[in-house]
Amino acid sequence: MSTSWQIVVRILLALAAGALVGFEREITDHPAGIRTHILVTVGACAFTCMSLFGFLGFPDGDRVAAAVVTGIGFIGGGAILRSKTGWVTGLTTAASLWSCAAIGMIFGTGYYAVGFALTAIDLLVLRILDWGVDRVSPRVKSRKVALTVTGRYRDNVFGAVMELLNASGTSPELVRFSRMEEGRAVDLEVMTRLSSRSDIQALTDGLYGVPGVVEVHWG
Repeated sequence: MSTSWQIVVRILLALAAGALVGFEREITDHPAGIRTHILVTVGACAFTCMSLFGFLGFPDGDRVAAAVVTGIGFIGGGAILRSKTGWVTGLTTAASLWSCAAIGMIFGTGYYAVGFALTAIDLLVLRILDWGVDRVSPRVKSRKVALTVTGRYRDNVFGAVMELLNASGTSPELVRFSRMEEGRAVDLEVMTRLSSRSDIQALTDGLYGVPGVVEVHWG
C-alpha cells in the first residue's frame, strides 16, 4: 500500500473515532458536537502523518507542522464566541480552520491524493452530515433548560418540586433557592434536561399543582 493510501486510511479511522465521540456530545446538547469532533480528529491525524511522512529527508522538517498548529490555534480561537447566556458559537468554524491548515500542509508536501481526500471529508462533514444528524438526533437528543419556580412558602415546597422533576426524569440540578419577604416567598431555579419525549405542558401543570407555586418559567 502506498504512503498516500496509508495516510487516507488513518484519516478515515480518525474520522470514525471522532464521529463516535462527537455523536454522544451532539445528543447531549454540548457546544462541540459531531462535526467539531470529526474535524479535530482528522486534522490532528493529518498533522501527525505529515510530521511522520511529509518531511522525509529534511532534518527537523516536522517543526514546520508544529509551528502551523500553534499559529492556526490563535486564528481559530478568535472565531469562538461565548454569549452572556453561556451559549458557545464558532467551535465548528475554528475546527474547520484548523483542519484546512492540515489540508494546506498536505498539498505543500506533495501528497495530492490525501489533500483531495481530506478536502472531500471536510465538505462532507460540514454540508451533508447535518442532514443525517437532523433526522436521527431529535429522537434521542436532550438539552438543558433553565426552570424557575416562584410562589408562597409552604412546608416542603422545595422537596415537592424536586421530587416531581426527578419523577419526570428531567435530572434537576439546583442553581438557586431563595426565601424572600421575611420567609413568606420562595424563588427556586434549577437546570433540567429535556428530551423530545418530555411533556413540558404536563410538567408545568404538575408544578402548578404543588401547594404554594405561583409562577413557572422555562428557559
